[in-house]
Amino acid sequence: MAGFSRLYCIGGLGGFMGADGINPIAIQILVGDADRQWLEPHYFDKSIKPIGNIKSIIPEGPGHQNMLIDSCIAFAPVFFKKCPTLSKVEIQLEGYTRLDFNLEIEKIPDEWGKLRKEAVPFFRSLNIFEAELKPLLF
Repeated sequence: MAGFSRLYCIGGLGGFMGADGINPIAIQILVGDADRQWLEPHYFDKSIKPIGNIKSIIPEGPGHQNMLIDSCIAFAPVFFKKCPTLSKVEIQLEGYTRLDFNLEIEKIPDEWGKLRKEAVPFFRSLNIFEAELKPLLF
């Protein structure tokens, strides 16, 4: 059975932060589980666009340490616009709809690792909340 098990909310950006530190929510990143884990975005701020036309990411493995930073870069590159390598990666990923760090690593641009390193300080400045999704039993 496949389904979503976790979500990340990113918000409170640009100095417009609610009392909880997350509102307004700009983007949610949903984590799905099946034979492989995947992440996909849900945009509240419609001005945020992904790199290329990326709609999903498959991490190197379930819960991999890079899955959240990789998905933030791919789904919301605007947060990382000051990274020097971003524009080159955006050109290389034009038209992509999925990044598979597990079985299609050869399709990931060589510069992705450098971009990830450049993105760390910006990533750490994001307001990110995490929630586990589980069914309510009545």
